[in-house]
Amino acid sequence: MKAFWREWRGIILFVAFVLIGFLVIYKLGIVDSFNVAEVSEVVRDMGIWGQILYVIIYILRPLVLFPATPLTLFGGYTFGAVQGTILDIIGAGTGAVLAFWIARKLGKEKIERLIQGKKLEKFDHKIGENGFLVVLYLRLIPLFPFDSINYSMGLSSIRMRDYVAATYLGIIPGAFTLNFLGSSLGQFNWQFYTAISLYGFLIILPWIVKKLRNS
Repeated sequence: MKAFWREWRGIILFVAFVLIGFLVIYKLGIVDSFNVAEVSEVVRDMGIWGQILYVIIYILRPLVLFPATPLTLFGGYTFGAVQGTILDIIGAGTGAVLAFWIARKLGKEKIERLIQGKKLEKFDHKIGENGFLVVLYLRLIPLFPFDSINYSMGLSSIRMRDYVAATYLGIIPGAFTLNFLGSSLGQFNWQFYTAISLYGFLIILPWIVKKLRNS
């Protein structure tokens, strides 16, 4: 039992920390009592410090598994489509790298030992060889859970530089679309419907790519 604890304590403690943070946010009713308009006004009044606070919260977001989409929409609503997108890319990209780094430090060696000599090892090797394209594809499609990609890629053989490059590049379309949508919330105008159309396009993008490749 002691050997097991020494081997896995890092992962166990991290998972416990994430779950506790997740439960605290929802049990305290932070989400339910959140007034978007009021908080948005306070953040805007803070000027550059409000922007820095938003980026820091986005960087730390994966540590409590808070959904990324509502935070992105809030950024667009508060800062506008362009500035919100820039802040989102900085915060979401850095948070994704942080989650990747944590998973790699705590679990990669253990996962390698578990899959050694099995079929999963070949699959992991392929991910490592084509890491940039794999992550870029996953980032471009909003249907794939953001944090699942962060942590699972950290446990894979993908090179960190490929992961970082593909992440920052791949989140740009989704970040702009959601910030564009967030900036138009409450205004059912051309901007709102354009943002909805862009988001729908990202969802069906895998089908379009598959059709083009088959043809």
